[in-house]
Amino acid sequence: MKKLLILTTICILLAFSGCGGQPAAGFSEKDLTLTVAGKEYRARDNIETVIEALGDGYEYAEGMSCDYDGLDKTYTYEAATFYTNPLAEGDLLAEIYSESPEAATSKGISPGASKADVIAAYGDPAEQDEYLLIYRAGETPSPSLCFELEGDAVTAVFLTVDPV
Repeated sequence: MKKLLILTTICILLAFSGCGGQPAAGFSEKDLTLTVAGKEYRARDNIETVIEALGDGYEYAEGMSCDYDGLDKTYTYEAATFYTNPLAEGDLLAEIYSESPEAATSKGISPGASKADVIAAYGDPAEQDEYLLIYRAGETPSPSLCFELEGDAVTAVFLTVDPV
């Protein structure tokens, strides 16, 4: 009886050990964010929210959009580059790309992390090759969280609405 009580207690402790601390592995819609310089961004946020938070210390480029009426724009800050598409709602983020450790995913993965860290945090990717891990919350095309790799090290993270 005493062994059964001890075994039951151990099982309960093991079952609840994942409730605190690290988030559970797996990828979902809520993981489609990147935190850059302390502020969280999602695909299709308005670029104005980025400029309000990070200021006007960016390099700017623009070009005629192939897919939309107007100009696709690029805002490059030290911590990340933000690409926009001209939509009816304004210039909305199409991609956020960063090679900086100042950028982190919802589960704390930044450039410099290992491939094993990414898989431990998010599980197996929807697609992968030796240079890229791609996570999607839905069917293609859908927003994607991507990790560029060099060997087993993450060199960049990016969030994109464009098919990868």
